[in-house]
Amino acid sequence: MYREDRDVAVSVDKEQAIHKAAIQVISEYGFHKAKMAKIAEVAGVSAGSLYTYYSDKDHILDRIFEVLWKKDWAGLMPLAEREDLGPGEKLEAAIDLIFDVLTGDRHLIIVFANEFNNFMKNKEVSFSRHYTEFQGAFLSILTEGQAEGVMNPHLPGSVICDFILGGIRKSLYERVTSDQENDWATLRTHIKAIIRRGVLV
Repeated sequence: MYREDRDVAVSVDKEQAIHKAAIQVISEYGFHKAKMAKIAEVAGVSAGSLYTYYSDKDHILDRIFEVLWKKDWAGLMPLAEREDLGPGEKLEAAIDLIFDVLTGDRHLIIVFANEFNNFMKNKEVSFSRHYTEFQGAFLSILTEGQAEGVMNPHLPGSVICDFILGGIRKSLYERVTSDQENDWATLRTHIKAIIRRGVLV
């Protein structure tokens, strides 16, 4: 491996370590009480290295949500365009996608539940483009379903989208912060059942 390639690999590994450490620290202390020094300590890097990648905590949290929504959008966009699936199947697959992205890391669930709404409301954030793209793909599935007469035409798509995302976020958070067993498969099934009865016709 050339030296430049090694340097790039080390840089990527270090940034990933910082990213993972930031999610853990913010989930444990909350965004406002989390310290850059603690993130550097958990990541196993110097404070100077941390500031090479991120200027402050806002920058880190923005990046956390950018990665999250980029994954969701990258999975949802081709799903929304598939012609071999009906709108109801696409909607259930979209729910699976959200679960798959979030449930691999309990710390990410906590950060998403506690910090997302306030951070997006109060900041000029770079991840908003990916979030908007995700919403657009999600709404296209709902619009398709309403046009085909398989989804309730009286429910605004934006309300359905917010309801599904909010319900998943709250349900996941309650399970990782309580003594409830994290049976994600059962929770997926329950949420899909609610959607079928409330959205599909």
